[in-house]
Amino acid sequence: MKKSLIALAVLASTGAAMAQSNVTLYGRIDTSIGSNKVNGVSNTQMFSGNLSSTRWGLRGSEDLGGGLKANFNLEQGFDSSDGTQNAGSAFDRQSWVGLSGGFGAVKIGRSDTSFDDIRDLAVSSNLWDSEFTPTKIAYTAGVPDYSSRASNQIRYESPSFAGFSFGVGYGLDEQASPIKRDVLSYNLRYRAGNLDVGVGRQEQKHESAPATDREYTAISGAYNFGVARVSAGFNRAENGANLRDNELSVGVNVPLGAFEVSVGYARSKSEAAGVTTAKGSAFGLGATYALSKRTRLYGAYLDGDVENGAGVTITDRRMYSFGVRHDF
Repeated sequence: MKKSLIALAVLASTGAAMAQSNVTLYGRIDTSIGSNKVNGVSNTQMFSGNLSSTRWGLRGSEDLGGGLKANFNLEQGFDSSDGTQNAGSAFDRQSWVGLSGGFGAVKIGRSDTSFDDIRDLAVSSNLWDSEFTPTKIAYTAGVPDYSSRASNQIRYESPSFAGFSFGVGYGLDEQASPIKRDVLSYNLRYRAGNLDVGVGRQEQKHESAPATDREYTAISGAYNFGVARVSAGFNRAENGANLRDNELSVGVNVPLGAFEVSVGYARSKSEAAGVTTAKGSAFGLGATYALSKRTRLYGAYLDGDVENGAGVTITDRRMYSFGVRHDF
């Protein structure tokens, strides 16, 4: 009798623990057909992830009691046109475990940087932060763009204090060769009603090659007017060789029933010792149509170029595609 009661107690406690945990399988498949023309050479092809990156993942949490939770996220990108895994690690997009509660949240592993949250905010209504977003061309004029994710990272996200929040992350590059690089990022954000604004900074330090150090600063904002959503941002990128980029982007999304139309623009200017070394500009236009909450048809066009300091075009790109995105 006692053994039966003990067994029932163990089973009940196990069931309660299981009820407090959850794991979700999720993903997004985005495939389109179109053309990519770079410097006069056109290639008709099938694309993966033009509206948003194709991926699948597992995420979950366990309620530890007292408002404390254990969380994890594993996410892998892949090419939906042929099924191949993204180059690199198996879970190249997210691979972290952490804790959250009244103190905020801590993530340990590979995840987006704190700076990336602010940069993403700037283009949230600029062609949906997709491969058609004009920054994909305009921001390639001078200093290479920032790393949106960091491995071996400890990241902290604060709770909201009257709409204000902040985040900080530090990623250690544990590979000594060829170049050891550490990534420090942080942000300050304010969200109230339809307004969302923030400032962020990221420093990528290379111990054995200081000339390749990079520093990024971003000021971003977004506002939902109801009839339209607008986002914009100013960025500054600098490297250890005294090259400085000033970059600007603006975009708008307009919902029209099941349709949504987006228009975006971005430009950049690179300078070294006060002399212009390159300029970039690009324009994007696209539309999506919601077949359901999880499935969208879309079509978009991107047009941009980069010129050197003498005004000679060094990169000229035109891209369009039509496709479908499905979330699960």
